Amino acid sequence: MISQTGRLAGKTVVVTGSTKGFGAAMVKRFASDGANVVISGRSDADGAAIEKEIRADGGSAIFVRTDLSNEDSTRGLMTAAAAEYGQIDGLVNNAMAMDHIGSDERAVADMDSDGWDKIIKVGIYGLFWSCKYAIPEMIKAGGGSIVNISSVAAVAGVPNMPGYTACKGAMQALTRQMAVDYGPHNIRVNTMVSGFVLSSELAAAVDAHPDAGPIIRQAQLTRWGKLEDISGMAGYLLSDDSGFVTGSELRIDGGWTSTARMPNLVEMVFAPLAAQAQQAASQQAAAAQQ
Repeated sequence: MISQTGRLAGKTVVVTGSTKGFGAAMVKRFASDGANVVISGRSDADGAAIEKEIRADGGSAIFVRTDLSNEDSTRGLMTAAAAEYGQIDGLVNNAMAMDHIGSDERAVADMDSDGWDKIIKVGIYGLFWSCKYAIPEMIKAGGGSIVNISSVAAVAGVPNMPGYTACKGAMQALTRQMAVDYGPHNIRVNTMVSGFVLSSELAAAVDAHPDAGPIIRQAQLTRWGKLEDISGMAGYLLSDDSGFVTGSELRIDGGWTSTARMPNLVEMVFAPLAAQAQQAASQQAAAAQQ
């Protein structure tokens, strides 16, 4: 049910990486709270399906195919959002090059520059470009809110994930810096530090792993996270209810960073998943040639 008087009514919100997982949950939640939502990602089929679902529910949404590793494509996302709805009031930086985490991440001495670049291009450049081209539209609108989706990797040591960790650490530093620069323009910038959310594909793989699963479960002080936890907090930060909150780092992790130690997820889970995907792609290619 779409609310015409919800806490995001009349606001236009762009969410990067919103064709699945956290991003998809957020655009659906924001639309139900009355926002015009701009869905973005690389999958035309997934993006169109979410747009159709939101519109069928009475909401307002458009999908803009976007490659955040490309500046022109990222600029085009913000241009399309402003052209469709007249302004941009909110931006959620959610996208990350997760397809490269399992295949390209290594400890620093073992990681090649090409793998590093693939992760940094989306995680830092994509973040920078999204803000660069959204902020002028927010200034025109009289203000806005930027929500950056970070991770426990930014505040706790994580084995064999230097690229991902560097991106999330940079995100949190940039959050504080932009909050200072753009506070006079009535633009708020905050970071959400997300813990493990069981509804996501990667978290489900972690939970099912015989070694990693028990360690992570033991570290939860309350329960596993839900997609609703992420979308609900992000909606609060985009809304006027959080008007006195900026430059902040909010940990949405069930207390994980208060107590936990991190297993080697790259070795245990992510790399095997990447290998399986590559094997499946090779088998499909071979079958197509027959």
